[in-house]
Amino acid sequence: MAHLEDPAFADDAARASDVGEGRVRSPGTAAVGQLRLCFRFLGALGSAAVVALAFSPALAVVLLLVCLVNRALIRRWWVHLADVRDEREGMRRRAEYWSDVASTGPAAKEVRLFGLHDWVVRRRTRELLDWAETIWSTRREILRQQGWIALLAAVAAGSALLLPGWAAARGDLPAGDLMAVIVAAWNVFQIASMGREAFDIEYGLGAVRAMERLDAAHGGTGGPPGAGAVHRRAGAPAAAVERRGPAELSAEGLVFTYPAGRHRVVDGLDLTVRRGEVLALVGHNGAGKTTLIKLFAGLYLPTAGRLRVDGELLNEAGAAAWRARVAVVFQEFNRYPLSLADNIALSAPEHRHDEEGIRAAARRAGIDTLAERGPDGYDTVLSADRAGGTDLSGGQWQRVAIARAVFAVEHGRDLLVLDEPTAHLDVHAEADFYRRVVAEISGATVVLISHRLSTVRQADRIALLEAGRVTEQGTHRQLLDADGEYARLFRLQAARFTDTRHRTGERGAPR
Repeated sequence: MAHLEDPAFADDAARASDVGEGRVRSPGTAAVGQLRLCFRFLGALGSAAVVALAFSPALAVVLLLVCLVNRALIRRWWVHLADVRDEREGMRRRAEYWSDVASTGPAAKEVRLFGLHDWVVRRRTRELLDWAETIWSTRREILRQQGWIALLAAVAAGSALLLPGWAAARGDLPAGDLMAVIVAAWNVFQIASMGREAFDIEYGLGAVRAMERLDAAHGGTGGPPGAGAVHRRAGAPAAAVERRGPAELSAEGLVFTYPAGRHRVVDGLDLTVRRGEVLALVGHNGAGKTTLIKLFAGLYLPTAGRLRVDGELLNEAGAAAWRARVAVVFQEFNRYPLSLADNIALSAPEHRHDEEGIRAAARRAGIDTLAERGPDGYDTVLSADRAGGTDLSGGQWQRVAIARAVFAVEHGRDLLVLDEPTAHLDVHAEADFYRRVVAEISGATVVLISHRLSTVRQADRIALLEAGRVTEQGTHRQLLDADGEYARLFRLQAARFTDTRHRTGERGAPR
């Protein structure tokens, strides 16, 4: 997944799929443009032959050479313009980002609430003009350089008209031949101009080169090298996950730095996640917890150190197979505009028709009441902009994400990772979460991240991360007895809760 955070990858992905200048940019348009150009060249050669046979071979050769030179120079400028556009792809993506902020739903609430619309539009305009000004200045420079080319073409065109005309006036060229020569000369001149196929070819070839770079760097699947081994045909049914039992993970001297980063987010970490246990990861913001679970899930590979799964070293070749054994609830979980049933079953689509399994996962996550109230039950679409659909609160969406992960575990996933799974839940739901979800998980190892230490106190083991390393680990009771940073954080949170409850009681007490 590291390539998704690489600006060069994002630029090449945009080049490979870009729609620009009113035309689709693709290998197909480049191929069609080449075909059209071939027909134009064949037509020009045939017309030059007519000029040579009907009037003058010398004039035919001169016309053909002038037109080819003219085309070669203009093509060079076209290529330069296409290169300039590609070099500024990052600028165009920034302009598109601000267009999305100004016009799409996810940012609409804050844009309206903070009165940001005019500011966002100005920012988008500035970014777009910064990008466009480079293109415009390049085009102006090309136009300035075309003056002498136009003069050369005008001289050649005048010769093609005047010389046959003089010959006809002298009686050396019949009127029929004169018309044939003029029409043929005009057809020769068609290859001097750059038609729409020139854009299709040069701009389309940029897409081809971008795809070749992506293929060379990422194995042709948009993922890291080696991912192609598990690439399935689009639309093919997913293979059922073979349950191998709760996973065991072992990190030895683990180091990780993000592709665009400079400091180590995980720095020499040693940790073992035992088979079938519930391990909680806690720590301050930026300690490396979320990054660590991305490594555990095989979404990234370590920069240094070793990560073993069931005793085997996790590398590029085995990462895809390992991901098929993992279920994750991320902090930023996806909200699919699909039915409730589909939102749950997406984690194991080969079991989409397991209606009882879907209902069981919904009950575990506490989202079954939504299906009971929904107009179409489990077929209710979770999107307000769809006919008959409905939107959910943040807490309800988090329950859907939890149900999706539970459904995956019940159908063969061997590791369940929960990243802040109660962040959007109220106090009562949080208290119920561990009993209904974590404690009832069987057949899988569980890794749980939470800033709310009350959520993790029942875990089999708790590991405290600081600056990308494990500094404390043990049970809740052991860590309290050790009186370290975990104990301090727990007392701090407990004191805040007690103080809040005390003040609430004071406000509610009769006077």
